[in-house]
Amino acid sequence: MNVSSAPGGLPLAGHAPWLLRDRLGYLEELRDHGPAVWIRLGRQRVLVLNDHRPVRELLTRRAGDFGLSPHFRVMKRIVGNGLLVTDGPFHRRQRKIMLPVLAQSRMPGYADAMSALTEQRLAHWRPGQQLDVDREFTHLATETAVRCLFGADVTGRELDLVVAALPDLMAWAGTHGTDPTGLLARLPLPLNRRFRRGMSDLTALVTSLVDRRRDASEDDLLGALLAARDPDTGEPLPDQQVHDEIMTFLTAAVESVSRTLTWAVHELSAHPEVRVALHAEVDGRLAGRPATAADLPHLPLTRRILTEVLRLYPPGYLISRTATRDTLLGDGIAVPAGTMVMFSYYALQRDPRHFPEPAAFRPDRWAAFAEGACPAFLPFGLGAHGCLGESFAWTEMAIVLASVAARWELRASAPVPPKPVAAFSLTLTDSRVTLTPRTESHVTA
Repeated sequence: MNVSSAPGGLPLAGHAPWLLRDRLGYLEELRDHGPAVWIRLGRQRVLVLNDHRPVRELLTRRAGDFGLSPHFRVMKRIVGNGLLVTDGPFHRRQRKIMLPVLAQSRMPGYADAMSALTEQRLAHWRPGQQLDVDREFTHLATETAVRCLFGADVTGRELDLVVAALPDLMAWAGTHGTDPTGLLARLPLPLNRRFRRGMSDLTALVTSLVDRRRDASEDDLLGALLAARDPDTGEPLPDQQVHDEIMTFLTAAVESVSRTLTWAVHELSAHPEVRVALHAEVDGRLAGRPATAADLPHLPLTRRILTEVLRLYPPGYLISRTATRDTLLGDGIAVPAGTMVMFSYYALQRDPRHFPEPAAFRPDRWAAFAEGACPAFLPFGLGAHGCLGESFAWTEMAIVLASVAARWELRASAPVPPKPVAAFSLTLTDSRVTLTPRTESHVTA
């Protein structure tokens, strides 16, 4: 296949200015150039895939032809050699070890913690309160991740440390992940100072918690990590690897869950007909109580709402890989060794060929699909690098959204709908909402 180059490249910068100016809009523009298109970022040629078929092939059948790109160096500063940023035989071994830690059979215990922590968080909400819901869901997702990881071992002060440090780490990753020069990381910026302090605090805390638990046996994620054994050697994970997998879980679990819930609240605020239908669903099942894992199969609209939010605002909106050998993708797309390949779940999941009215929030579109039947829907990735915590994330998001909808109506405070901002994940320009108890709101809806 003859792959064309995108027009508009500048002599030195190439297409980088357009990507930096409006990353999401430009990624959608590139989709108009066919299943693949070449762009130039400075002196580097980059192949952008715009069709789900070569993307799926890259992630599965041709996965051995690709390695992680240099862009992952940013996350390695945070998670070390965690599963998120490793490749090859080491990654395959680690994934095999980690599978039992996040197995479906462990979800009921984690779900109980999710439900209890959600109820505790909602108890602090007050009628008429204006809430930064992104900050609120980040706090809840962090507390949930910490409790599922460490059980009751964590003190209130230690939890506050994690809640304070994680946003600084993710803000640093969002800024430096888009800096191809790497110069920003070496400047004496406040962002860099907060990052170094947060990393130091979290590293010390994780080390302390692991040491405290080394001789204990608890049924939480840390207990499962400490009990995990290499299937080939029977050896436990080294302490540094335990630390790296804990950091991987914390960053991945908090960011994806909190952002998805925040976007869900704002889409429901903008679509009262969907909000009313959600209230009817949770009223019929929950009658005002918090949701549990047993409720989730009986809340299909809750699942469709979250699915549609993940379609519109996928957590990992831009992914890159580097070809380790000459290979072919799709219908003859030639990829020379050393080529960086990029693809955007954001653009793929807004493709009008697969999703009519792609920018519209329409949870009902998922009623026509069997679970996982839409090939262009890939919010958690696929194959060997697909998200191991996907089931954990789905469970938590559904429990929180249903529990909130059973008791509260959240309406966006900003007069203009928020726009996605491409940082580490897709953040909002304004995430303030006003709280109204359902006992008042549903009577007047």
